[in-house]
Amino acid sequence: MNAETETTPQETVALLRRILSVVEPAQRKPWFEVACAIVLALATTASAWCAYQSKLRGGAQLARGNAAAKVGRESAVNSLAAMQARTFDASMFITFMQARIEGNQAVEAFLRQRFRPEMKPAVDAWLKLDPLNNSAAPPSPFNMAEYLQKDAVEVAHQEELAATAMADSREARGYSDNCVLLTVVFASVLFFGGIARAFDSRPLRTALAALAVMLFLGTVVALSTMPVCHE
Repeated sequence: MNAETETTPQETVALLRRILSVVEPAQRKPWFEVACAIVLALATTASAWCAYQSKLRGGAQLARGNAAAKVGRESAVNSLAAMQARTFDASMFITFMQARIEGNQAVEAFLRQRFRPEMKPAVDAWLKLDPLNNSAAPPSPFNMAEYLQKDAVEVAHQEELAATAMADSREARGYSDNCVLLTVVFASVLFFGGIARAFDSRPLRTALAALAVMLFLGTVVALSTMPVCHE
């Protein structure tokens, strides 16, 4: 072999280094590994938090739904009691007016004394309007403002409470569903952040890591807008 074609040891080492730089995968940067580990740790914590909040919201939904059902049952009982009281008042009033028209003062006085407290002021106010001769008077004392049934008022209040409890139950269910959705997204962050470290291609690793970070930040922003459940 001629001396002109021989290479020096330094040239051989340089050539080997160039070959190895092409064949061997690109050296991973420590900061990339640390960044991926931090994102994965935060995503794992946030995912566990979402699962915890979803469980609490599910319990709140059940409790508020049970409260609405309980109030609904009480409302039904009071509604029946109010209907029975109104029927009793109507029966007493018909008999009272019949005795009044017939001039049977004994029966009239007897029935007046036995009017329920809600009925007596309404009848008195209605009679003052001279309904037998005044066509502008209400058709019965039941249409008077003085006729105010406590049971009916309680029914209206309970119906309002039941509606509020049902709305709260639906709201809790919505938040619970949202927490489950965010848990799934955080799982996607774990997937993309974890798989990014498995590839040797720097562009692919960077793209997957960037996707994981964007998903993580967007999900954290969505999570921050949701109220924390303490129930």
